[in-house]
Amino acid sequence: MSPDRFVLAIQNAVVRDNLAVYDEMFRTTPVECAVDPLWIRALTMFNSLDEEGKETLIEVIRNIMIDTTANMLGIFDGCCPVSGIEADVTLSVGGQPIGGELQELFLELNESE
Repeated sequence: MSPDRFVLAIQNAVVRDNLAVYDEMFRTTPVECAVDPLWIRALTMFNSLDEEGKETLIEVIRNIMIDTTANMLGIFDGCCPVSGIEADVTLSVGGQPIGGELQELFLELNESE
């Protein structure tokens, strides 16, 4: 699998699909059906926003997903060291090493969207 295809697959699974799940949950879950105290507070806050505020919150969630994923890819690329991990971190797909430019490719993909 090429780095480009890997990054696109990650984009689709982690950002696009998960963001759609969060958007759906925020927009369709009645507060009274929520059990988790944090989720109750989040739904209450979301429901208090006007449509522009709701869109802004979903955008913030999207950006957090992108930043977190980019950080993980940077760790796999070897350009974002992690305290306490002394060895190289590598990623392989089907036994073939992949990495070195994943973070950059992922960020470029998200700049164009």
